[in-house]
Amino acid sequence: MRFSTNVLVLSASLVLLPLGVAAQSAPKPPPGFPKGPFVEHNLRQAKRGEILIQLTQTGWNNIVAKLQAKRPGVRPSKNRVLKRLARQFGMRISKPLSADAFKVKGVRVNRAKIARAYARGLIRSAEANFRVFAFDTTDDFFYKLGLLWNLHNTGNFMGKADVDVDAPQAWEIETGSSDLVVGVIDTGILLKHPDLMENIWRNPGESANGLDDDGNGFVDDVNGWNFVSDTANSNDDQFHGTHCAGIIGAVKGNGRGIAGVAPGVKLLPLKILDSKGEGDGANLVRAIDYAIKLKARGVNLRVLNASLGGGEHSPAIESALKRANKAGILFVAAAGNNSSDNDRTPVYPASYDLPNIISVASVDSYGKLSSFSNYGRRSVHIAAPGSSIWSSIIFNLYLPFSGTSMAAPHVTGVAALVLSKYPHLSPSKVRDRILNTVKPLEGLNGKVASPGMVSAWQAVR
Repeated sequence: MRFSTNVLVLSASLVLLPLGVAAQSAPKPPPGFPKGPFVEHNLRQAKRGEILIQLTQTGWNNIVAKLQAKRPGVRPSKNRVLKRLARQFGMRISKPLSADAFKVKGVRVNRAKIARAYARGLIRSAEANFRVFAFDTTDDFFYKLGLLWNLHNTGNFMGKADVDVDAPQAWEIETGSSDLVVGVIDTGILLKHPDLMENIWRNPGESANGLDDDGNGFVDDVNGWNFVSDTANSNDDQFHGTHCAGIIGAVKGNGRGIAGVAPGVKLLPLKILDSKGEGDGANLVRAIDYAIKLKARGVNLRVLNASLGGGEHSPAIESALKRANKAGILFVAAAGNNSSDNDRTPVYPASYDLPNIISVASVDSYGKLSSFSNYGRRSVHIAAPGSSIWSSIIFNLYLPFSGTSMAAPHVTGVAALVLSKYPHLSPSKVRDRILNTVKPLEGLNGKVASPGMVSAWQAVR
């Protein structure tokens, strides 16, 4: 995508997100608006020819009023409103992406027109649709299968005793409620993996019959949704999502490879990353809103895991995360694998300063910050095991991988245990409980906000 002085060339799609927030005057630009309403991301990380626009309620109502003036007494459909709006920028509607997101295709958008709409309070933000990537690094060490130091570290093999999440002690108190659902925003999950299939969430109002049985706008979403292909096939075609899912909630006590931190909860695949481990911000927004919609329909979805990141500050994603917080959903994110300080160079979505976000760094089996892990005394909240972590992958196999992608699911699993035992807690209260019960690690002083690693046992006591 290229920005010029007057024109934004758009060869693929524009996503419009009505927020339902009224604006009486032009909104104050949030951080990341250096030149008018546009957030100009690092274009190397942006999807060429795609931008995201957030509408205010005023902007939405403005179009509705114009259409109603032409046909008095007839309230225009949402699609008709979006088509009218698209024409104002020389574009055409393609199809709805979700209840509040719409894809529009065209050739070019007049930047001056968007700027005028922003000044009138009709548009809240415009930004590049940046790419997001899985945060993992391949591990070269092949530990003997079953030595899960992250859950229980005896110090007998390449590690220090008790540098773990205290899983066995926590399991004496809580293993996770089968009623609690954890969303895994990733490459999908291998639905038939023998260590996971028992814990894959199933939509009680849907069956695989080619119909939208529950009327939620997603046909046959029996086991979540694939936002890459816009289908119900949420199976993993890489490995990353299956690996993260296993850390969170692999079945315990079945005589197979591993156990998850919260082995009793249900896992919801929300596939936004493709077979290369790449995705974009638009589908991240869609996945978050899908989770919110499920919760509003009675699904006990309380936690989302996002072992991914990329791009810069996104008003659209931040707004989605605020909606998740309002819906009572915690969002756990990987801090990143650049060995850098997130206080100085933020990594998103982990660096959004919101009460329902936990940003997670990685430690090794000796309790030291992993060499690859990002850190941040203010913006990275806690650490968890992330070096040489055994978990499930595709083809019904198991392998060890390293990355903050592996650290975040440990915290997600602990959050699921806490919410299983204390279901009344809000996202911010769950975060406080987890951060206030860390296992102190001296090497993390000045590196993370709560200088220690997550302890499942302390959190659920």
